[in-house]
Amino acid sequence: MVRLTAPGIQESVTRKLVSTKCAFSAAAALALILLSAFLISCGSSKVTLPPQIAPNIAGEWEFVAMSQNGETTGLEVSLAEGQVLNGDLMVPSGQVSASSAQIAFVSLAPVLTTNVPGNMNITGFGGSCDAIATTANSLGPGVVTGVGQPVTLTFTANGSIFNVTGSLSGDGKSVLNGTYTAQSGNTCSDPGGTITGSVVSINTGTYTGHLCPLADTTSCSSKSDSVSGGVTVKSGQITLDLNLTGTDSTTFTLAGPVTGYAFSVQGTYQGQVQTYYGYFELAGSSGTPSLYLVNAADDCFSNSSASCSTSTVLALQPNI
Repeated sequence: MVRLTAPGIQESVTRKLVSTKCAFSAAAALALILLSAFLISCGSSKVTLPPQIAPNIAGEWEFVAMSQNGETTGLEVSLAEGQVLNGDLMVPSGQVSASSAQIAFVSLAPVLTTNVPGNMNITGFGGSCDAIATTANSLGPGVVTGVGQPVTLTFTANGSIFNVTGSLSGDGKSVLNGTYTAQSGNTCSDPGGTITGSVVSINTGTYTGHLCPLADTTSCSSKSDSVSGGVTVKSGQITLDLNLTGTDSTTFTLAGPVTGYAFSVQGTYQGQVQTYYGYFELAGSSGTPSLYLVNAADDCFSNSSASCSTSTVLALQPNI
């Protein structure tokens, strides 16, 4: 048997349902109005993003410039970068530079038979513009805005100025697709060409080889000193603690600043200060980590046609 609801009760329930439905509709409408107002407000407001911070690329770099005239020059640079205040923190500004003490130039030549791609060995100091270490040179001003972004800078080699453009790699450790052009009025014959750059570091450890006698500062007919010693690099300084046997039987310490793969070191022998110019390279076809050294008093620095007779190569010994 089906039971029917009494008319009075049905009417009461119906009124409540209608009342509840109206109340819900009014509440929903109000919520929609408030939500719309919130969305409109958010859509019209301006969101302020923090300024882009330039990457920190200060450190030791080598730029390889391949001139249209066939010469290859290594720009060895201790790159400095300015800083600006961002909130409460000092951050990189993207303004890069290097003073005369932070840049050196070397002449390079590719090793044609090599297992090391792009391997180049030093042939002399100074580069295509004869910008030896005693000449005032510089890099900058330069600007880098971010990884994958353009890099623009200038460098001065022995008074000649060149403009460089390229792009910074995604990891901030290389300059890619670069070109350099000579400014008008340059005395250097280098017309410009392509250029690339990368962050570099000198291998530390025990090096061995043969050195000219310490008394032979300007010329050397025989590298009669056997040399072995430790090489350390710390805070932009390189130290060579060398043990010599042969013509000389002594210890000889050389130390000085690093600029990229190049360095200038000094030591004292018999009360006299001796200076050597050096360069780290992957020597020969096998790419052995090596230090190339030349006594700064060698005749080759005053006579461009002369070879450096006091030059020597010290090879890094593998760990035993």
